[in-house]
Amino acid sequence: MAKEQTQMSTNDAIMLMFLDLVEQDGIEVDITLSVNGSIVSGTLIGATAYYEGVTEASKNFEDSTMSKIISKKFHDLKEEYAKQKQQEAEKESKEKENSFTFIHLKNAKYVTVQHEIAHTNGTWWRGKIASIDGFSFNSFV
Repeated sequence: MAKEQTQMSTNDAIMLMFLDLVEQDGIEVDITLSVNGSIVSGTLIGATAYYEGVTEASKNFEDSTMSKIISKKFHDLKEEYAKQKQQEAEKESKEKENSFTFIHLKNAKYVTVQHEIAHTNGTWWRGKIASIDGFSFNSFV
């Protein structure tokens, strides 16, 4: 990736455990997040599954040119992510460094103040881990 990103993460042991499980073992778990006062609920997935899902979903765009462009871009991002993870794994360090910066959901829905669920079909969602105020392992959807 061209730009260097500031590492923003969490030190929450439970969240880190689940992020590791979705990344390393490919599990999926329903989760509800409180993010800066908003509620988002969906299925926690790894970054690779997110990139693959968005790539696949982009094939449904009506504009075939746009579909191909987005599909290619997300495929490239997935490949870059895999390469970056491999390089990090190969790097030896004395401290275990947390490399999780983003959290990924599929079938994400937003819960409004009126308890209505927006985006009723669900959507692919990506957010900064550092923005999470709280979570529960269940889903409102």
